[in-house]
Amino acid sequence: MIAVCIVTYNQEQYIVQAIESVLAQECDEQIRVYIGDDASSDDTQAICERYAQQDKRIVYIRREKNTGLTNNTINLYRRIMADGCEYIAMLDGDDYWTDPGKLQLQINCLRSHPEVRFVHTNCRTLSGSNKWTFGQREGVYGLQSVGFANCTVCFCTSLLSEPLLKEIEAQHFMWLDYPLYGVFYQHTKWVYLPQETAVWRDHTSVSQPESAIHILRLREERCRMWRWLDTQFPGKVGYSEQEERDYLCSQRLNLVYRYNDRSLITPELTESYKPGDWKQRLKQKGLKNIVFYTILRKFT
Repeated sequence: MIAVCIVTYNQEQYIVQAIESVLAQECDEQIRVYIGDDASSDDTQAICERYAQQDKRIVYIRREKNTGLTNNTINLYRRIMADGCEYIAMLDGDDYWTDPGKLQLQINCLRSHPEVRFVHTNCRTLSGSNKWTFGQREGVYGLQSVGFANCTVCFCTSLLSEPLLKEIEAQHFMWLDYPLYGVFYQHTKWVYLPQETAVWRDHTSVSQPESAIHILRLREERCRMWRWLDTQFPGKVGYSEQEERDYLCSQRLNLVYRYNDRSLITPELTESYKPGDWKQRLKQKGLKNIVFYTILRKFT
């Protein structure tokens, strides 16, 4: 059985399209839809309850108190594991699938390649009026070499365990996919399929705020996840303190330029982009950092 894991919070504008895209799937494997509603205050609850009453394949679970994206997802995983589902397909409540053969495509891949327990596909990204495909190369690869859109992911439930969920839960991460899939990568091969099967909405929401300081906090959180993965798998995830500092400095400077926000310029940032030690590193890291350096000189 395939468990489709939909996490949602105040997504009345999008949740119908998400659910309908799942119900339109044509697959020889039985499908069960798990919807975790993190105490929505809009009409999301009414919409989900109506679907659950009309279709026995839908399991609607509402939290009485908002627990956050990570805890909401982990709670759904625990229910899915308890119900014995063999596969899990991810879909956020504001995204949707466009190919009715998506699940069949991914299940066929997992069945044909026992060494693979994680598969994802291409997708179309919506950001305002802009549209573009996610686009990667086909094949098996490592975590550092390619990105993924969570709405295209399908993996074997056997990758999950209660100790793993408890360990991640204890970290209080803002979101789950990056650290969890970072662990998965150490235990299985991944496959990317080039078919475009979904739409990922990249817009202002809990996970995509627009203010510079919130975006910076997301970048810092990503680094915290990166550090945690390094403690779990020392030397295997490409982490170093210098790489983290370089990444955060470049991200902070990018936001200074993007939002014209001088409050983000810290002494550490200014020091990092001074001539001298950075001269050789700028050459190594390419034109982008040279442009950042020029911008910083202008703002300071």
